[in-house]
Amino acid sequence: MTKKIKVLISGSCGFIFSNFIRLGIRYKPQYTFVSVDKVATSHSLNNIYAHNRHKVHIADVADQHIINKIFELERPDVVIHGAAESNVDDSIASANPFIISNVLGTQVIIDACVKYGVERLIYISTDETLGQLNLKDSPWKEDAPLAPRNPYSASKAAGELLVQAANKTHGLQYNITRCCNNYGPRQSAKNLVPKVIKNILNNEKIPIYGKGDQVREWIHVADNCFAVMHILENAPPNEIYNISAGYEISNLEMVQNICNIFDKGHDLISFIPDPRPGHDFRYSVNSEKLRELGWKPQFRFKKGLINTVDWYANNKWFLR
Repeated sequence: MTKKIKVLISGSCGFIFSNFIRLGIRYKPQYTFVSVDKVATSHSLNNIYAHNRHKVHIADVADQHIINKIFELERPDVVIHGAAESNVDDSIASANPFIISNVLGTQVIIDACVKYGVERLIYISTDETLGQLNLKDSPWKEDAPLAPRNPYSASKAAGELLVQAANKTHGLQYNITRCCNNYGPRQSAKNLVPKVIKNILNNEKIPIYGKGDQVREWIHVADNCFAVMHILENAPPNEIYNISAGYEISNLEMVQNICNIFDKGHDLISFIPDPRPGHDFRYSVNSEKLRELGWKPQFRFKKGLINTVDWYANNKWFLR
């Protein structure tokens, strides 16, 4: 008989982990899920998934008292810490939300993991912690030094260091993932791909920062979710894994690809001054280490993008 594993997930109503829970319930019958999210937006509310193998607690990860109560009640075997403030544009005004959620919130989760004997913490970081690359540079490997350049990536890098310190001081077993940009269903229209889809559907201008020549690496959210599941089931503890599909494209090319799928929208493209100070030019990570562990992405980029456009076109209510 397969051992039942209770997985506590923070950030369960966000883009990535709302998909993760749906996929986990569909494909991983050995898991039961407990999740924590502060459900601060209507977008988060729309992502809640009701199922008899998923219990949702509405709470802020930075609230130590309530997080301890949830851990005491649920006693999870594994914790996946995905909750984070992540909108880089918001950091132009203040870094405070990033420090509160991504640094303090991570420490609160770590303390609860140690106190209640969690077997392993999987910390969801980002490729942005490694800084920017030039076009000629090779993708970052896991041993590259941390070099964040904005408040968001700095707060996520701080989270990585706190997790590693907890391993040294308290013996907390961990894994860290650093994924490239995700696209797919259930992402907020604040983000590039759903924003472009929404604007084409509404015949509104598509704003592009600067020349749109910033280069990003893209992966379908389902491939990222299955990568995290693969790490949970197969990875040795205390290792870091990059997650990527190996497909890089400029922001302008991404917009043009979406326009091509709709067969319209190119005339809506509008170049605006870049509002992000020190906007990183390129991110890219090498995922050979994870592939050697037996994982590989399933979605080809264009197939995944068509899948994504179709989902939003058939779920326009989500973009309101």
